[in-house]
Amino acid sequence: MNIAIVDDSDADAQSLIGYLDAFEAEREPGLVTERFRDANTFLKSDTSRFSLVIMDIDMPGLSGMEAAHLLRSVNPAIQIMFMTTMPQYALESYEVEAVDYVLKPVAYAAFALKLSKALLRVKRARQDVIVVKTAEGVFSLSPSEVTYVESQGHYLVYHAHGRNLRARDTMTAAEKRLEPLGFVRCNSYYLVNLRSVSSITGLDVTVGGEVLRMSRSRRKTFMETFARFSGSPW
Repeated sequence: MNIAIVDDSDADAQSLIGYLDAFEAEREPGLVTERFRDANTFLKSDTSRFSLVIMDIDMPGLSGMEAAHLLRSVNPAIQIMFMTTMPQYALESYEVEAVDYVLKPVAYAAFALKLSKALLRVKRARQDVIVVKTAEGVFSLSPSEVTYVESQGHYLVYHAHGRNLRARDTMTAAEKRLEPLGFVRCNSYYLVNLRSVSSITGLDVTVGGEVLRMSRSRRKTFMETFARFSGSPW
């Protein structure tokens, strides 16, 4: 599991790396830590590589809180833990769904408890993450981000709120992975996220503002699945 540390203080970063090394040796083998000295450098990196970021707030240039808001727009799956000397931003941390807000200095025993909580959140979230491998890299998406998946020859296109991610895969394999997450086919070419369905009129399904055509052969199964998912009769 990869963890990013974003902190401009060398002393604080080294202390945190020491804590993480101790935790890795005692409880969680396989933790890999990478340190960034400023938020801009971290955001320009491939943040999808990291399951958890531990971030200071008071940094030159872009603050940790500003960076967290930007990070949420491109990587909603990552877990965020703040470690800071600034208690006044604790309430705002809820806006970016931070797993914890830790005031410096913190003893190792207290940090280990908070890190255990953060890693538990990571492991639970992984069960619902959609991993898309494209030519540009690997992307981790939450189910709510993907409106529908489209088959295009030997590739699938994941339509994800303004981003279209193209991966070499089969619709059959994707359906098997995504069906437990609330996805169902409306025809041979479209696998629809039922969360994103705003209306169904005849054979037209409106998904994320787009109208997709439902095949007659799949309509009954689609409507029954949608009714169970939404808790509404049809």
